[in-house]
Amino acid sequence: MPTLRVLNIFEAIYNSKKGLTLTEISHNTGIAKGTLHPIITTLVKKEYLENTGTVISIGKSAFKLGYAYAHSLSYLYILKPHMREIVIACDEICQLGVLDGNDVLYIEKTEPKQAIRIESSAGKTIKAYATALGRCLLSDLSSKEIAALYPEGLSAYTANTVTDKNTLLKILSAVRQKGYAHEVGETNIDIECIAVPIKIKNKIYAAISVSLPIFRSNPEKIMHIINVLQFHQRAIETEISALPDGIKLFSD
Repeated sequence: MPTLRVLNIFEAIYNSKKGLTLTEISHNTGIAKGTLHPIITTLVKKEYLENTGTVISIGKSAFKLGYAYAHSLSYLYILKPHMREIVIACDEICQLGVLDGNDVLYIEKTEPKQAIRIESSAGKTIKAYATALGRCLLSDLSSKEIAALYPEGLSAYTANTVTDKNTLLKILSAVRQKGYAHEVGETNIDIECIAVPIKIKNKIYAAISVSLPIFRSNPEKIMHIINVLQFHQRAIETEISALPDGIKLFSD
């Protein structure tokens, strides 16, 4: 199916992070080079892909589509000022994510003016079970729904990643009770993250987080971050609840 081929090409290049050669795209997608070449040529011409030497990467037309999606999220304009205030209060990066299958899809970030920053980008995905953002989002699901998301089990990003499903379920139960998630070194051995869910009409639609290098962490700072996140969580939910019915939610 031609449309599926195009989607497979985009997914292969997206997953590579740094772009792929024609040979690598052919290998990753199973599409023969003879079939692949005219598709790539058309996508480059329309600027959905870029061809720099031998490396093919995502082009600006594809970026425009992604940007349009992000800005079609009607509540984003409410969250962004709060994210800026969270960054000012915590002096660490703040990120916004939604559940995308069994991954967290990062759709917005606000960075501090720190000399040492955390590398992050909107549009990336990480397995939800390993992140504080993802655990907030998963906490809205039943045990059966969570098991169905990960039929092949939980793989490790680092030595700290929780890979036992029963342990994950206990963690999610604690997230529901405490109202926030906290993970240390589970997707990056040097990074710590705290997150809170954004709930509208008893359904979690998104989550916001603060991430920081572990060397900048201490109990007082973590408690400060939790308090700041929960303050803005309540403010965001109040503002959103006051909007007229019918406005598009994050993932509707």
